[in-house]
Amino acid sequence: MVEIDVNSWMRELRAKLVDAFGNRLVLVGIQGSRARGEERETSDIDSVVVIEELTAKDIEVFRGVVGTMPHAELACGFIGSPEVLAAWPRYDVFNLVNDTRVLQGSFDFMNTNFTTNDALLSAKAGASEIYHTLCHTLAFESETLEAVVEACVKNTFFVMRALVFARSGEYLVSRARMRSFASDQELVFLDAYDADEALDAAALANVLIEWAQVVITQT
Repeated sequence: MVEIDVNSWMRELRAKLVDAFGNRLVLVGIQGSRARGEERETSDIDSVVVIEELTAKDIEVFRGVVGTMPHAELACGFIGSPEVLAAWPRYDVFNLVNDTRVLQGSFDFMNTNFTTNDALLSAKAGASEIYHTLCHTLAFESETLEAVVEACVKNTFFVMRALVFARSGEYLVSRARMRSFASDQELVFLDAYDADEALDAAALANVLIEWAQVVITQT
């Protein structure tokens, strides 16, 4: 397994971004499995970068900076401007803000006091995406079901996290912590994500659709 010190990686990226964008660099952070300490060898390095008055040319410069980084093939994440993020639909930015470990700057340019309703809408939006994706795949692209189910299993965590926040006000950082809050059905998804063997895609698709339907209609 290739060991990546993500903190060192992000420090190098941050320094290069400061050189490239100067005072326009509003925020640099990391999110995802590497921020949570739950990464796998092939896990993306999910950076969050906010640049004032971001342009297409800036994105081109950013892409060039990322290309100079070690393991650049794993680089992923979010890049945007504070003006746009401040106006972004609250339910959709809920996970982005809460999941980001900020390394430079802050989210002070926007309201980060999320409500129960924001979290519920986030959960419903995520469940709707899972429901739609699986129904479409089963109907029209069944040959891709295994890969789609794998992605949907991964995304259940974000829906579950929003639901826990709506119920308790606690934003859970890790999948391990989620096990204390998950239903029996949700534990199946957590186990499937952690499993080394191939998933039973057809069976999981059925359970995922049932679960997503309940989240959409009953929360």
